[in-house]
Amino acid sequence: MVIGCGKNKSSLVDPKAIVGKELSLLLKNPILPVTDSSQVKWFVMIVAPRAFRDEEFKIPYEFLTGLGHKIRVASRDTIYATGLLGTVIKPQLVIKEIDSLAFDGMILVGGTGAAIYWNDENVHNLARYFERTPGKIVSAICLAPITLARAGILNGRRATVFRDRSTIAEFKEKGVLYLQDDVVISGNVITAASPQDSEKFARAIAMQILNLKSDN
Repeated sequence: MVIGCGKNKSSLVDPKAIVGKELSLLLKNPILPVTDSSQVKWFVMIVAPRAFRDEEFKIPYEFLTGLGHKIRVASRDTIYATGLLGTVIKPQLVIKEIDSLAFDGMILVGGTGAAIYWNDENVHNLARYFERTPGKIVSAICLAPITLARAGILNGRRATVFRDRSTIAEFKEKGVLYLQDDVVISGNVITAASPQDSEKFARAIAMQILNLKSDN
């Protein structure tokens, strides 16, 4: 049984994804705030109604909006959502009503409550849309990468997740190439392992915004 989110240490090298020392060095590079409205990206950030992980919401939210990007928070409903550490937020959107065309990417927040979305077809469809659409980003942290695995978008990809026997077994079952790293970038898909990796996760998203823009 999964009871939380823990810290991962990098032990593998993957030539087809940005991981380990290469990623650590890249994440140390300064990321400047956007200076042109055309550079602003819109993200939908999905949280569980209860027991989302506070840091995994707060740190990426503050980091990305601090750079000038825009975030709308979504959940099963727009009633107040509560984090494991007591953070209370009011989602602005209901997941099933999200207009995917209005956003440049999605961020799945972890925590034990994230399991509510593991088999949610609405979330799966959103993840598939963002993964297959050029220039878009799909990201998940802690237990939330299981949702991406069950949506089928991590099959054959390198990714990370909260380190637990059951989550690693699930990754292997779904054809995911599990890495015991803090953060893994595989194209436009970003995964992170734990609450302690929330800032790295946020920086990876911001970095890929720039990388995907330069690739287009």
